[in-house]
Amino acid sequence: MKAEGEGMAEKIDGREGRLFSSTDPPATALLSATSALGPQPSSLSKPSSLARWRNAILGSLLVGAGLAAAAVTILARQTNNYALAAVAAILSLVSALLMLIFLVPPLARSARLEVKRFDFPIAITSGGGIFLLILVVVGFAAWNTGNNLLFMIFSLLCSTLFVGGVAARASLRDLIVSARFPDHIFAGEAAPVIVTLRNAKRFLPSFSILVEARGPGETGQQSKRKRRSARFHKRPLAYFSYVPHRAAAEQRVEQLFASRGHVLINGFELSTRFPFGFFRFRRRLRARNVDIVVYPKPEPVGDKLHLLPTYAGHLASLRRGIGQDLFSLRDYQPQDDLRHIDWKATARSRNLTVREFTAEDERRITIVFDTRDLSASDEAAFLVRFEAGIVQAASLLNHFIAERAEVRLMLGDDLGRYGGGLKHLYGSLRRLALVKPEKEAGSAGLSTAVSDPGSVKDDNAFDEDYAIVLTTAAPGSIPARIWRAAHVIHV
Repeated sequence: MKAEGEGMAEKIDGREGRLFSSTDPPATALLSATSALGPQPSSLSKPSSLARWRNAILGSLLVGAGLAAAAVTILARQTNNYALAAVAAILSLVSALLMLIFLVPPLARSARLEVKRFDFPIAITSGGGIFLLILVVVGFAAWNTGNNLLFMIFSLLCSTLFVGGVAARASLRDLIVSARFPDHIFAGEAAPVIVTLRNAKRFLPSFSILVEARGPGETGQQSKRKRRSARFHKRPLAYFSYVPHRAAAEQRVEQLFASRGHVLINGFELSTRFPFGFFRFRRRLRARNVDIVVYPKPEPVGDKLHLLPTYAGHLASLRRGIGQDLFSLRDYQPQDDLRHIDWKATARSRNLTVREFTAEDERRITIVFDTRDLSASDEAAFLVRFEAGIVQAASLLNHFIAERAEVRLMLGDDLGRYGGGLKHLYGSLRRLALVKPEKEAGSAGLSTAVSDPGSVKDDNAFDEDYAIVLTTAAPGSIPARIWRAAHVIHV
């Protein structure tokens, strides 16, 4: 196991993979991983000023009413007006009850989120909460009664906490984590990941270690409170119950990335509940930032799309080439292949005659994906259709490249290039994985391949090739030239 080195090739189920490792600080950490990415970020409507200041105004009014009722109660008692004092006391209690109902829960949630933002290296489990409650009760009883037996029990409980903390810290020390991710990961498909945990301690083993990948929090369609608390995101990788000293343990796990995109991982987090399970102790291992790109998963192409294009690559062109059909006969030249000599024609003309063949049309296909943001008012439905269009484009790419055709993917103003084979397929899928809707700005937003082929500085984009256009635009909004030159699919 090497703790350093980028892009180390490994085999995972016969496929190339990459080795990513991390070590305990202060040693240099190295990591590499890939992820998805969830739905694309969307703009959230800002709350009104009244909604933002509602709790503050309500709290101020309730506090003021409570103080006023308390002042009236004091004055009424000084003037021996007990009826007024009773009414004022009741009003004060009502104010306190309203504050308990409307103000305390939001404040408690905010306090919990603020504590969570600190990301303490220790977390209390449910069993630990019960244990601390028992500890407080026993300590109060020992202080109140002065019973020596209770003091002994209290000291035993405190020593249990101390021993548990020392054992957990010792179990998390001197650990080295490495993870091997595949080079190509598809959304919705389990990716095999090999996680290795090496214990570099001389004498002590490690127990009950949970390994998690750590990265920045997601910024999708979430509430403001959730986005504020999700500064980082953790993905569980593997759990090791026992790692001997000066040895390593390895697990093969499957990670599922729900949607396309990229996942940034900048470290590992090790945690353990050993030995008693009252607390979860954590230790973070730093690593270099690594972007893992999750491709959209191609799906089987339907029967209709199997016929597209019907004649591409099957007709003989009226030009010379290396096809199968005869083009013409001509006299032999020194650079000609002797296998092309037509001996019957040579016998008739008494001159060496060779055959020339026609050239077959190249199977060249252009897939155009409309990246314009046409969400208007229904943004959620547009994003669903946009993602469906990306999956369909990936399916077309996979289908035609499998048919050994030259395929070009055009994303808005990004023309792409023709190519074939797995390398070109993965490059195109990577572009699809990272594409986002482009905001339309008046007429400038129409300068895309789907709106005006001439505007993309390639006049032959739809004249010489067979083009398939995928768009979220409404039917009838596509120019007639596109309909005549390409097959349009409304997503």
